[in-house]
Amino acid sequence: MPLTAPTLKPFAAAPQHGPAVEPALLHEFFTRAARKWPEHVAIDAPPCAASEHRRTITYAELDRLTDALAGHLRALVTRECIIAIMLPRNAEHVYVAQLAVLKAGASYVCIDPTFPDAQVGMILGDAKPVAVLTDAAGVDRTRRIDPARGALDVATWDDQPHRHVPLAPAPWLTPSSLAYLIYTSGTTGKPKGVMIEHGAIANMVRGDLVTFPAKPDDRVAQNSSVAYDSSVAEIWMALAAGATLVVMDDDATHLGPDLVPWLQTEGVTVFCPPPTLLRATGCANPARELPDLKRIHVGGEPLPQDVADRWAPGRCLVNDYGPTECSVVATRAVVRAGEPVTIGTPIPGFRAFVLNEHLEEVADGVSGELCLGGPGVARGYLNDADMTARKFPVHPRLGRLYRTGDLVHRDPHGNLVCHGRIDAQVKVRGYRIELEAVESRLAACPGVRAAACRVQGEGPQQQIVAFLVPTDPAAPPHFDALKGALRDQLPEYMVPAHFGLIDALPVAVSGKLDRRKLPALEVHAPEPHGRIIDPRDEIEERITAAVRALFGLKERVSVDHDFFHDLGGDSLRAAMLISKLRDDPTTSSLAVRDVYQARTVEGLARRARAAQARG
Repeated sequence: MPLTAPTLKPFAAAPQHGPAVEPALLHEFFTRAARKWPEHVAIDAPPCAASEHRRTITYAELDRLTDALAGHLRALVTRECIIAIMLPRNAEHVYVAQLAVLKAGASYVCIDPTFPDAQVGMILGDAKPVAVLTDAAGVDRTRRIDPARGALDVATWDDQPHRHVPLAPAPWLTPSSLAYLIYTSGTTGKPKGVMIEHGAIANMVRGDLVTFPAKPDDRVAQNSSVAYDSSVAEIWMALAAGATLVVMDDDATHLGPDLVPWLQTEGVTVFCPPPTLLRATGCANPARELPDLKRIHVGGEPLPQDVADRWAPGRCLVNDYGPTECSVVATRAVVRAGEPVTIGTPIPGFRAFVLNEHLEEVADGVSGELCLGGPGVARGYLNDADMTARKFPVHPRLGRLYRTGDLVHRDPHGNLVCHGRIDAQVKVRGYRIELEAVESRLAACPGVRAAACRVQGEGPQQQIVAFLVPTDPAAPPHFDALKGALRDQLPEYMVPAHFGLIDALPVAVSGKLDRRKLPALEVHAPEPHGRIIDPRDEIEERITAAVRALFGLKERVSVDHDFFHDLGGDSLRAAMLISKLRDDPTTSSLAVRDVYQARTVEGLARRARAAQARG
């Protein structure tokens, strides 16, 4: 049986017209490119912390390798089904696995290896994959989390000889077949699986090839985790056009000020970052420093005007908008310096409507909910027919829609202007987060009667903060214990940076939480182990001063405070700290990866002293 929402039929792609028949299935775009440019480099994985050697693979090699793995998988795949992929982004293996799964006739769900065991187990239990493609460490982890789930180590697959036997197309595949599954934050704390069909994602790829095609000599950076749908746009922008996909492993995405030299060295011509990542580079003149970077597609979070004005000159800056439920990109705008930022107009195949609470269209200039229709709309949510019916209504006049929950208006030029969320969903540093998911996990912790979260700060200073109503006000739960409990269940980006106590949660007349009345949380530095260790030399003093200024802390900071766990730091703040320390000759040697590895003032000072000693 196909994996479909019980109350809805799959939304089939619109028929193609004209003499040229475009691919109808996602992997067929790659197959066509491999035939046209067999000797072009498809994937280039630069040296990284996990491998000191560069790994490259041509389109012909990738075609042969994925055919071989697909043939092996075909024994498991006789109809529409799901195969899980849990591989790091430091080589070509995760892309080999994706293509092989599609060629075998299955769909895939990618799981980031950094996810906690609880989330991995939840995804495996919900998706029920017929197999997990992973590496040696992932095989052991899968057996521990879900002993009944079969796991295959494919990280060494390309090191073995394989006879290339082209695989016959899976006879059950149509544009209405499932291509991939993406899990997003759910209001109950349980992630929900968004089902994207071949016809839906093929609509986006076809549109890219018409409106913003990459060229075979382009080098497209792949910086998003493959567990998120933004990675799909990056991957297929390259692999559908014969271009080279340049792998950015997790360390590369954390380079901060060193990202610009990395982009220069790797000759990247197309880049698809969230605006936060652009800001983290601290690049003062991108037009001069990155002349080879021809096009930037930003997305995942609002594009601030100052970032647009800095990065638009000298290249094409495209603001992409699209929820996971609409196959990555639904609308886009070319942004020019000095002009207002919008999310533009629908890409080919999509229709955009601004509707009121009764799902009636409003006049241009009037704000309403953005609702999207067309072949790119998802099939629905796996194993959740009720949520599918609520979020994907069939309008009597406009057809099947996806309700985005975003508040927009249409300006006089026909461009959509976004004003943020209507509901409790937020975007922080490009991550889509349901605050209710965090609250439900907190409320289940011992000592917590109720919990509420809000986003505090503006622009790059945004953080999630949590307010708790303790069961016993005289003995509230320890905040560090709550952070640890959340880290065992949720990705790091969903864990609140700071916690505070409140007597009662503010509620509206209806009795529902009134998030707008939550107070601003005054941020204080914690006291690890019940004491503060003050700086012991000039270098520790300077780093401590920079940390206090970064977080706006008035009180003392202990040199053994963990930058991330204790102080609530993140990738952007790590980049901002290093940018500040680079201005001081005594700490100019430090890089963002040092913050991730050393994590404390004393650890950073130790590295700065070692660099000075080396001269």
